[in-house]
Amino acid sequence: MNKIIKNTIAILFILCCQVNVFSNNVGYISGKLILDDTWDKKIYVSYLKTFEKEYAVSNDIIIASATIDSLGNFKIDLDNIPSQWSFFRLHIVKKGVSPNSLVIGSLDENFILFVGKRDSEIKLFNTGERPVFSGTRIEGADYMKTFNYIKKLANYPNSIDYENSIIEKEFIKEVVSEKLKAVADTCSNPLVSLYAIYQTDFQADYLIHPKFYDDYLSKWKNENSSYFISFRQKFPIKEYVLIDKISEKYLIFFVSVICFLSVGIFIYVKRKHQNIKQLSVQERKIFDLLRNGLSNKEISAECNIELTTVKSHVGSIYSKLKIKSRKEAMDIKF
Repeated sequence: MNKIIKNTIAILFILCCQVNVFSNNVGYISGKLILDDTWDKKIYVSYLKTFEKEYAVSNDIIIASATIDSLGNFKIDLDNIPSQWSFFRLHIVKKGVSPNSLVIGSLDENFILFVGKRDSEIKLFNTGERPVFSGTRIEGADYMKTFNYIKKLANYPNSIDYENSIIEKEFIKEVVSEKLKAVADTCSNPLVSLYAIYQTDFQADYLIHPKFYDDYLSKWKNENSSYFISFRQKFPIKEYVLIDKISEKYLIFFVSVICFLSVGIFIYVKRKHQNIKQLSVQERKIFDLLRNGLSNKEISAECNIELTTVKSHVGSIYSKLKIKSRKEAMDIKF
C-alpha cells in the first residue's frame, strides 16, 4: 500500500510540474524579412510601457534582439515580455547606425508595432517593398488585423486634400473618431481596444460624451496593466466621499451649479456642431471662402457658379448658422 501511495504522489508531482511548465510557456516572434544590403542583419524588440511612448527610443526599452540570417529568417523568444497583453515594437537599422535609431514617416521607416504577450507565437513576412515593413503578412495574431485597421483609420484624415477647408477636415475627424470608438467598444482584445481610443482626442470628447467613457472604464475595470492605469489617470476620479464636514445644503448647491454649467456647455457645443453639419458640401466650401475674406464676386469665380447662386448660398448659410454678417462668420471658433 505504501508503494502505491508513493507512486501516486510521484505521478501527481510530475503532472504538476508539467502543468507549471505549460502555464509558463514562452512564445516567440519569428519570420522572414527581405532586406537589401544597406540594412544591418539584426532585429530588435522594444517594450513600450504606455501608448505615449509609441515612438520613444532608448537602449533601456530594447529588451531583446536576434540575428537575421542570410535568407532573412529570424526568431526572438518572448521570455522578457510580460504575461499580460503588452505593446511593443520591432525595428531594424541601417548598417553603421545606432540600434536605438527610429525612422518615422518616410520610405526608410524601419519599425512595426505589435500587441502580444509572453506566450504569443507570431510570425511575420514582409514583401520587400519600401518601407521595409509595409504590407507585412502576420500569422498567429488575428487581432493584429483590427490593430492595423485602427492605424489606417486614424491616418485617414491626414491623407485627404481638404483644399484649406477647416470645416470638412473637422467633420472627417469627427466621423473617424466615432468609428474608432465603435471599434474600441466591440474589440475583444483589451490593448487593441485601448489603442483605438488613444487615436482619438478622448479627453476633449469626454466632455461631450462622458457616458461612453464611464461605460468603457467600467467594462475594463479589471485590467491593471500600465496602459489602463495611465489611461484612467487622465479622467476625473469618481468616488463616494464622506460629507459629515460639509453642510448638505452647500453640497447640493455646488452640485447643482456644476450640473447647470455642464449642461449649458454641452448644449452650446452640441448646437454649434449641429448647425455646421446642416450646411451642404457646397455651402461648407463657400463658408470657408467667406471666412477667408473673399467677396461674393471672388467666390463666384472660385467656385465657377453664378453670382446670384453665391448670394443664395450665403443667405442660406446665414440662416442655418443664425448669423447676420461676414464678421460673425469669421468670429466662429472651432
